[in-house]
Amino acid sequence: MELEQLRLEYVRLSRCPNIEDSFDLLNIYADYFLQTVRNHQTEPVATVADRDARMVNQMMLTKVLHIRQVVNGVSFTSSDGTILNEIIDPTIVAALIRNVYETVSMFNLIYRHTKTEEEKLILYNLWAIAGLNYRQKFESVITTPENEQKLKDEKQHIDNLVLEIEKSTLYIGLDQKDKDKIQSKIKEKDYKIRFDNNKVVFLHWQELCTTMGVKFGLFDKIYTYFSLYSHPSNVAVFQFGEMFYNEDKAFLGLTNYNLKNLFVLLSIFIADYIHLFPNVLTTFESQPLINQLVINGQNKLLRDYEYSINDTWKQLG
Repeated sequence: MELEQLRLEYVRLSRCPNIEDSFDLLNIYADYFLQTVRNHQTEPVATVADRDARMVNQMMLTKVLHIRQVVNGVSFTSSDGTILNEIIDPTIVAALIRNVYETVSMFNLIYRHTKTEEEKLILYNLWAIAGLNYRQKFESVITTPENEQKLKDEKQHIDNLVLEIEKSTLYIGLDQKDKDKIQSKIKEKDYKIRFDNNKVVFLHWQELCTTMGVKFGLFDKIYTYFSLYSHPSNVAVFQFGEMFYNEDKAFLGLTNYNLKNLFVLLSIFIADYIHLFPNVLTTFESQPLINQLVINGQNKLLRDYEYSINDTWKQLG
């Protein structure tokens, strides 16, 4: 591809001015994720935490494919012949992208933002404990001996994970106040913390933009935005009406805006996944140059050069 043509294609896919361009970019991400799963899923890992990280990559593939399916639009003809013309519901897209935001944030917090193996162990264990503790709530509806035994095994696993945290050198060296913070997160079924000079700092979903390294203001309030549409808020309801009851098909523009945010999140995840598993860089660099440029460009735009996957951006001149 000639340089000028490369630049034009980069601008098109980076800006995605219409839904067709965004669909092309969705295919680029889907293609990359599927190749990554095929090429690297069976490579050995050192820990259970890293094994789960591999699984998260598979989950990202299916999330992209399901969003792709939704963006294809839906239509319907009823039994009496009434026809619903093809539409895309941006609120459904927003709810799915909110899930991607949480997945990318979790992955970054545990697997890249942590500075030591013990930090990673504590964050991973808190994440695992939170999930298992939520599942313990199903105790009252257990109907088989097999499920009852599974519940007991999971309770023991929770105890083991807590013990691993409490036996770590990092935890032992914390002040009692910070130990209590970690214990409170265990009780709350939460894991969103970071360590700052041996102090435990509580985090909220929106704050995880900062831990991801997103430059101040560039992704501000995006989690709140997606949450607004993920819940049946009054705003979501009246805006839903505005999307479909006019001639300009506002739902297409809003869907496209949502997808642009999705692409940034996917690129951040790809960069963080390659940081954790450097071998995956070989698959990334086997992609067509334009694909590398666009994927990395979204990541580099919000997080700066230190997070860049590789140096192919220099080829744009």
